Amino acid sequence: MNEKNHKFIAEAVDLTHDALGVVKLEDGYTVFVKDLLKGETAEIEITARKKNYGFGKVIQKLTKSPFRVIPKCKHFYDCGGCGLMHMDYDLQLSFKKYRVETTLKRNGLMDVQVNDMIGMPNPYNYRNKVEIKFIQGEKGLEAGFFQTKSHRLVNLEECHITSKKTFDVITLFKNICNELGIKAFNPETKKGYLKSALIRESFLNKEIVILLNVAKEPLPQEELLISKLQNRIPEIVGIATSIATDESSMSNDPIRTIYGKQWISETLNGVHYEIGLRSFFQTNTFQAEKLIKIALDLADINRKSRVIDTYCGIGAIALNVAKKANKVFGIEILRSAVQDAKRNASLNNINNAFFEVGDVDNVLLKWKKFNFDIIFIDPPRRGCSKGLIKTLLEIKAPKIVYISCDQATLCRDLVQFVENGYEIKEITPVDMFPQTVHIESVTLLSYRQP
Repeated sequence: MNEKNHKFIAEAVDLTHDALGVVKLEDGYTVFVKDLLKGETAEIEITARKKNYGFGKVIQKLTKSPFRVIPKCKHFYDCGGCGLMHMDYDLQLSFKKYRVETTLKRNGLMDVQVNDMIGMPNPYNYRNKVEIKFIQGEKGLEAGFFQTKSHRLVNLEECHITSKKTFDVITLFKNICNELGIKAFNPETKKGYLKSALIRESFLNKEIVILLNVAKEPLPQEELLISKLQNRIPEIVGIATSIATDESSMSNDPIRTIYGKQWISETLNGVHYEIGLRSFFQTNTFQAEKLIKIALDLADINRKSRVIDTYCGIGAIALNVAKKANKVFGIEILRSAVQDAKRNASLNNINNAFFEVGDVDNVLLKWKKFNFDIIFIDPPRRGCSKGLIKTLLEIKAPKIVYISCDQATLCRDLVQFVENGYEIKEITPVDMFPQTVHIESVTLLSYRQP
């Protein structure tokens, strides 16, 4: 009954963390099905079989959820960028809150106050940064994202989470490159130039900067490319290239400016920032303001507060904290980010924020002799290292504000804190990434004397 290619009719009884419909067969076998919402019934075909579970596809939907909507984007069923665009937005918010609650319970963290998810009035066209890949197709340069769990590029004709102006840049860039004969790099023949691009936009000042990751420099007809881009979209204030050995936005490959500058200006809650091409900054400016305000409100900072901001980046949180606290100390492993943070402090005439380059574990260990009232932690997706948690537990700061982009590693770390004297006061999830399965959350931990 549960063999590959077997067809059956069933109802989805739940959704997985990545929004696959959960179907239970009569023998208890579980099948995960894409594009099937909870409560929907469909004819399903098993496409892959494991020992205890399998994967299936919908042959025909027999009933539809009242929360199903028509995806705005024509690429929804192919592109890996969005996973929830077929859900009503209210359902997206409740689904994400439910995921936070169930992940907590799976880790033995019961009766935790999880507040309603903070959504957006318009959950589209919110991204201030996008990274796209290039390939050379039969009809010319193609640009887009990889299909889910594959290396097949989806050539984007539209995108509803990227800002409209940024998508205009992508479309124009493709057209100009095709006109000028600037081609994508082919790793097999070693011919061509373009590998990927990072495009960053300021929603406040309407500035756009572009970083082209290339196989070799200079690009053919480089000056003409710049002229055509800038004449058509004057918001472009900077273009740079980098010979890409590592195409991630965190790469250390040298950058060559070919036009304008390498940064944009943005403002969050009255604090002004200069954001470099490769700087880490929240990709949703509108929600980032809410996230920081929630984090600061939970921390209840006053003029006597001494605060540490770990993983501080360019100072997005630290400089907001500095307006309310006595002193704030930021730790960041990337030297360029610390330079940005110091420059941003100067830009805002903030003189009570101090930043140090180094590994969080080591710097915090050095600073643990000082009495800190509040510690902000905003780690990468992998969560806190064992060394960091050990040091935090030795410091015993009265409050820890944990900002997380991965609920599984968050809950793993929360267990360690709870077992060692901390109490979870509340968690507020913030929808930084509408239409996708990703969740950001802010957790307040309070140390209780044993």
